Amino acid sequence: MKVLINVQPLSSGHAIRGVGMYTRFLTQALEQQPDIEVLRSSLVDKPGKVDVVHYPFFDLFFPTLPVVKLAKTVVTIHDVIPLIFPDHYPMGKKGKLAFAHQKLALKTVAGIITDSHASKRDIVDHLGVSEDKVFVVPLAANPFLQPVTDKELSSAKRKLKLPKNYILYVGDINYNKNVPQLIKALKFLPDNIKLVCVGKNFVEQDIPEWQAIEAQLALSDVADRVKFYTEILSDDYQSLSAIYSGALAYVQPSLYEGFGLPLLEAMRCKAPVVAARNSSLIEVGDEVVEFTDNTAEDIARGVNQVLELSKSARATMIAKALKWEQEFTWKKTAQETIQAYKTI
Repeated sequence: MKVLINVQPLSSGHAIRGVGMYTRFLTQALEQQPDIEVLRSSLVDKPGKVDVVHYPFFDLFFPTLPVVKLAKTVVTIHDVIPLIFPDHYPMGKKGKLAFAHQKLALKTVAGIITDSHASKRDIVDHLGVSEDKVFVVPLAANPFLQPVTDKELSSAKRKLKLPKNYILYVGDINYNKNVPQLIKALKFLPDNIKLVCVGKNFVEQDIPEWQAIEAQLALSDVADRVKFYTEILSDDYQSLSAIYSGALAYVQPSLYEGFGLPLLEAMRCKAPVVAARNSSLIEVGDEVVEFTDNTAEDIARGVNQVLELSKSARATMIAKALKWEQEFTWKKTAQETIQAYKTI
């Protein structure tokens, strides 16, 4: 089977974001599989003689998918969160036109790949596609992230000026991430516990999401307990590994997720995980994380549950989560993607 992957995200600003990581790791894993020839291209107007063209990205409000297909086409849609919270993700006039284009273009795709069963339900409900067209293929953690030694952690803490005791959040500040409630949760945690937030958007900017964060810092009076790291990119594996490894707990407070990759990354680096019980987080967290509601009080309850674990109970939680995380591999993602190709 000959498959052309549109690797455009690797040469754009998406290269170090989730879409770029997915494109890179999936393509590399596909190239290692037998019985499939992978072609990389950013130009799919004339794909030539290929069996499948795969777009590993989809933008709801930008025309990323051609209406006319010159080969059987597969597209990956990670989530449709903007359609679940429309008041917080306004389309605008251009966005509405692009959305109409994208829905039309989806009518002639041979298949859609998504990360979770939660996202599959959303795609069917909000984009009006047939269930039979949507294939669930889970992702895997960044294979370059690894738990660090005590010596490496001590060195990283000095270099990065990490707090002694901290809980961690890695990601964006979009509305669905629920970051203000995570900040408020500090009010209900011991005073010596800090919050480390890693993500390039934790900077002052004139958008509602940042304004909500600033307001919560002031209202909860915890500004001195929150530290933002904006310069650590997703390809800084050494720093990210150390930050995950040093966390007392990783916290994902989201109102909704299409997958929730940081959960697996934290598990991989042996950090206990606290996550909101909703959407795909239930699938990814399974029985190895401490689940909570979306409120600050319950997020704090979940964190305190982890902080109060005995040394042996904490070790057991970490070991179970590590075993679970190892079920998710890019090889498996590639094999299930190939199965989707074969089905169409």
